Amino acid sequence: MNARHALICAPPLLGLLVLAGTGAPARAEDLCGRPMEAPGALFERLAKAENLPEIHRDKGYVALYDKPRNTTWTFTLSGHPAHPSAVCRRPVQEGERWRIEMSVTCRAADAECEKLVDGFEKLNERLLQDLETHQKN
Repeated sequence: MNARHALICAPPLLGLLVLAGTGAPARAEDLCGRPMEAPGALFERLAKAENLPEIHRDKGYVALYDKPRNTTWTFTLSGHPAHPSAVCRRPVQEGERWRIEMSVTCRAADAECEKLVDGFEKLNERLLQDLETHQKN
């Protein structure tokens, strides 16, 4: 994992929590500015109580978009090796440069959580490249 990311390995009940892009660890009770809770409970609250729209679904993931906070929430579905997990990401512009803030809570085996984080880091890199390409055009 590169230096932009802080990785906190917590007890199994908290799983794996990552805050990318800030260089500082997240508080264990916070996930993208929201209280930490189990991924399933968080999904229910965001999808049903807050009525966030679903923007993607496949066999492994479902994603919701929080427009006021410009945050995408991605949850693993049953059967995914890193289930239950929640990932929140939001683009942040600093001058002309972009970065993606990301927090992850993962309650699966450490190896599966690391794969999940690595996959999202690669996705974030591609998104940043696309943003920079579109800014130049």
